Amino acid sequence: MKKRWLFLSLWLVLCIVASAAEIKVMTWNIARAVGANSPISAKQPFVAKIVNHMNPDVWIIHELGGNTQGWNVTNQRNALIAFINANLTIFGSSPQVNRDYYIYVNGRSDGYISTAIVSRYPFLSTTDVNMGSPNRGLLIAKLNVPGTNGVGIFGAHFKAGGTNSDAQARQTNAENTRREMLKWQKANPLSAFFLGGDFNENEDPDLSSIFQINGTLPDGRTYIPLTTLRSARLRDTMPFDSLGGKRTYKISSRASDLDNRYDQLFVSANGDRRDNTRVIKGIIFNTRRFPVNGLPPGFEITDSENASDHAPLMAIMEITPSRRTR
Repeated sequence: MKKRWLFLSLWLVLCIVASAAEIKVMTWNIARAVGANSPISAKQPFVAKIVNHMNPDVWIIHELGGNTQGWNVTNQRNALIAFINANLTIFGSSPQVNRDYYIYVNGRSDGYISTAIVSRYPFLSTTDVNMGSPNRGLLIAKLNVPGTNGVGIFGAHFKAGGTNSDAQARQTNAENTRREMLKWQKANPLSAFFLGGDFNENEDPDLSSIFQINGTLPDGRTYIPLTTLRSARLRDTMPFDSLGGKRTYKISSRASDLDNRYDQLFVSANGDRRDNTRVIKGIIFNTRRFPVNGLPPGFEITDSENASDHAPLMAIMEITPSRRTR
């Protein structure tokens, strides 16, 4: 009898381990390198080089667009497809959208830029909702990832700037994002989820904030945008670069410019009935932040700054379904 129970226990453990899915989620502000409205096209070869190296399963893009006003979601989508087909090798030779990869472009914009998702996995649902000024919108998608109860992906780009009005807008962005994420969680109680964004603020105690954290805004609210986000049942994936650093902005030829952690990637907290997640590895890719002679083959120290002033973040995750999947 004991042997039988031991066998059953081992069988259950093996089933759980075998059912775990691995997924690589990346978030990156590409600084208007790709778009339909006067993008900075010279950046595109460097963006492609880094994306091909990172090889994400899911890519949350910020600042898809360009430098002239006139956002059109269809044109932006076509520009992104053209960039992928011409420059990326991670989806195979002659890739086709809706076969080898899937795209959703945020329909909301400040007139110049917005967010998008590129995924190896098909979408179960997509939408975007208002999160306040500057009207870039919160992008929401649910992916059909095998071995899971679906995976939620959220993308957000908060208001930049150092004025009191900018700080109030960021706090509003955070509060609206939190509200929409909690609403989604209620409708999708079994699914793990990620939030990737450029939040334009630091809350780390060793980094300087733009507006005083826990300070009082002119409208009376307490300023805690990232704490507000984490209260939506999120935890930080805490990626690091090759020298152990956590800063993502601003990448340039001057090391002193890299003084902010504006870009972050959060994942759903464990402990309820939704799929459990485990961070296998968190990566910040910055060619200025490698040991001497330690750059990946084919890379130059200037490649990151030529691609964007933000570094991409990627989390390699293990997702274990908490109960039977669809």
